[in-house]
Amino acid sequence: MTSNRWRGILWGFSLVLISILAICWGQLDRIQEGGFFRIAYHLAIWVAMGIMVFAFPKLTRKQGIFLILLGSFVVRLAFWQAPVSDDVNRYLWEGSLIWKGENPYATVVDDERWIDHRDEYWKDVNHRDRLTAYPPGVELIMAAASWLWYDLWVFKIVALVGDFWVLGILIFLFREFGQDIRWLGLYAFNPLVLASFAAEAHFDSLMVGAMLTALLMAHRKQNAWAWFWLGVAVQMKIIVIVLLPYFLVRADWKKSLPFIAVLILPSLFFGEHFAQALVGLFGFGKDGAFNGGLYESLRLVGFSDFTARHFGLLVFVSVGLFFGWRTLKGKELHLHRVAMVVMSTLVICSPVVHFWYLTWIIPFVALRPSLSWIVLCGTMSIYFMAWEGLTTEFGWGYHRAWVVASWAPFFVILIWESRFLRTRFQAKSDPAPQTLDLVVPVLNGGDELEGFLKDLREKSPEAEQIIVVDGGSSDRSVFVAQDQGCHVIKSERGRGEQIAAGIRASQADLIAIIHADTQPEEGWISRLFRVVHTHDDCPAFALGQRFAPGNLRLLLVEFLNEARVLFGGSVFGDQTLIVRREALSRIGGFPDQPLMEDVEVSWRLLSQGRICYLGQEWKVSSQKWRGNFVPRFKQVISLMVRYRWIRMRSVDAAGEFSRKLYREYYRS
Repeated sequence: MTSNRWRGILWGFSLVLISILAICWGQLDRIQEGGFFRIAYHLAIWVAMGIMVFAFPKLTRKQGIFLILLGSFVVRLAFWQAPVSDDVNRYLWEGSLIWKGENPYATVVDDERWIDHRDEYWKDVNHRDRLTAYPPGVELIMAAASWLWYDLWVFKIVALVGDFWVLGILIFLFREFGQDIRWLGLYAFNPLVLASFAAEAHFDSLMVGAMLTALLMAHRKQNAWAWFWLGVAVQMKIIVIVLLPYFLVRADWKKSLPFIAVLILPSLFFGEHFAQALVGLFGFGKDGAFNGGLYESLRLVGFSDFTARHFGLLVFVSVGLFFGWRTLKGKELHLHRVAMVVMSTLVICSPVVHFWYLTWIIPFVALRPSLSWIVLCGTMSIYFMAWEGLTTEFGWGYHRAWVVASWAPFFVILIWESRFLRTRFQAKSDPAPQTLDLVVPVLNGGDELEGFLKDLREKSPEAEQIIVVDGGSSDRSVFVAQDQGCHVIKSERGRGEQIAAGIRASQADLIAIIHADTQPEEGWISRLFRVVHTHDDCPAFALGQRFAPGNLRLLLVEFLNEARVLFGGSVFGDQTLIVRREALSRIGGFPDQPLMEDVEVSWRLLSQGRICYLGQEWKVSSQKWRGNFVPRFKQVISLMVRYRWIRMRSVDAAGEFSRKLYREYYRS
């Protein structure tokens, strides 16, 4: 059975698993009551999401989009019977006040003024002693929804409309930035997204949809529409106003009239009580605290409430000002990157973080996969201990230590991911690349070399030249390469040393390092340049690999290799590394070592920016894995661990270790 077929089976199995779990949510009280059972339930969906992302079969882009949309519809349909959040009672009841001619901003829910409007939904409204905290725009949507169908389930439809809106905009953004469609699964099948929208019907999906639409319009330079949709996002949830300064810089403030209009017109409908509306919007949660990652961590180690709050505010303002300065100076060209950082910092620093707040960030995680945020999507399952607290004297909530436990893995990984921030911020933006050379290290390529080079040339017409670097072949490899029109140079034997020689012979802006046992794909260079031009912060790119012929065990290797590039930035040579010449120059050139050169150069390039995994996998011969899978698997793991350990001492020690390994494994 081929690797792609195994992928399809695993993907389908995970889809069925999530659907069964979704149906169970509506049937099992133990899930609805929270506690450890709900945590296990959440983690099961989280694991299934990971399998669906990494096991996604290789399809055309249209086929991939169709499969994800179909799976998304099936899963969300399975969640239909899951009970909605108690917040929806307020949505429905406040909406009914509006179409009855009342103003929900006039006073609190418990006020005697509403005695004639009390009904079964009023009884279940939470925080009845507080003014409503919803902007006028979303209040009008609540009114329209409750007028159409005065039932809690109407807001499942509203939330799902926003949910599929987000999916649709993400598809457009994925196309704009050349992203592999499989990462869309990080949003489509994320347990927090499914719980927030498909199950509990929070309207945050409308805010996220409008925010992403504004970012898409800004990227396309359709600034008037960008301002309009930013206004809509703010009318869905006031918190999006934090992005306003960056739009003023990047989206031409002279086109901001639609934004002003969208802010003012719905607000006029509630004119006489607009002052109370502002009190509710900015006052809700001002003194409350629950599940805030930074806040609760500081409180656990002894900081006062005042200090923890103001330290979080200081961090948020500092990050906001820093990225505002970078945006103003033209150092941050893409608003979606700024929006991800600002919204992420807001969530981290906020004293109140409900699990559905993470849905503000998850679409950005799909665009730029981040291990820290993906892990948090799993550990946030501890949040569901809060329901179990209702059965004890603790009340709704749980001990601060549980909060810190849910955030601790995130903070540890985030710190690790941020280890190169200083050098990355100092790195200069490289000009858009125009030329590409292909470097192919060769040693006794045999009969297969001629077919490979012919195939590579036919599928790489945009390449300036193919540089074949021979390490002292004793067969016809040199003559075959010359006959295929390649530029042939000779080098000392050793793959890393050969690649370094080939790069020195190249003058192109981009250099692709290609192994002779891979199978190139049609149109790979045109797709590569589309991604390179929109990922100016990436010094290098990896295409990926698929073993041919494949099997279930090799599928595991493919998973691990993809995760290693995506989250660790470590690229193996048969994953086809493409590097920017300028970035390579800043790190002192390609490492002149015979083994582990691929991993070494990718680790050095991480100081300049993240390694972008393109998901344009080429087939790679699995010959070296046949008959000795377990010994080879152990050998690869051992090499990586030993090399990493020695490199922690010094780069020079790692280079010497590389030469020692080469003598040990090849020259003996």
